[in-house]
Amino acid sequence: MTALAEQSIPLDPVERVVARLDDPTVSTALHELLDHLDLLAVLVVGLDQMVGRGDTISDSLADGVHELRQVQGQSQLPDLSMVITLIRRLSALVEPLLDVLPSIERLMRSDLADPRVIDLGSMLSRAAVRGAEQAATHRTRVAGVRALMRMLKDEDIARGLGLAVSIAKALGQEARRTDGPGAPARSS
Repeated sequence: MTALAEQSIPLDPVERVVARLDDPTVSTALHELLDHLDLLAVLVVGLDQMVGRGDTISDSLADGVHELRQVQGQSQLPDLSMVITLIRRLSALVEPLLDVLPSIERLMRSDLADPRVIDLGSMLSRAAVRGAEQAATHRTRVAGVRALMRMLKDEDIARGLGLAVSIAKALGQEARRTDGPGAPARSS
């Protein structure tokens, strides 16, 4: 038979398989499959189980998405972009906070953190605000030494001046004890 006659006669299925096995790329691929036959079996079994459970998996995913939508609608979850923006702002504050942390620690360990000092500061600030408001409303003026002497008879003024004098005396004693600011210079 000629080559033309061989091509026109259809090959039986076994001969076609043998002809394909003669192709080097097919035989190399077949050897690769045979080398990894155990892995191929595991993949086929896993794929079969996944297809068998496809309805269960898709139903579970749908239920999860539905529950998340319900929770988000009920509890007012924060927007993710707002959370990220807040984290960025807080991270920008960390470095400056670390810079002042030693000063804050020193302040907290000092006498300035004493509740009595804080209470005194609060009292002074309330009195300053109220006194400034009264001075603006009543246009309080002191016209000379005689008017000042008459004001000393007011019990609240006497009490306030007594407090100021007591603080001034204690401040002087503290300055002398520590040779702090305002202490007279010593001559050698």
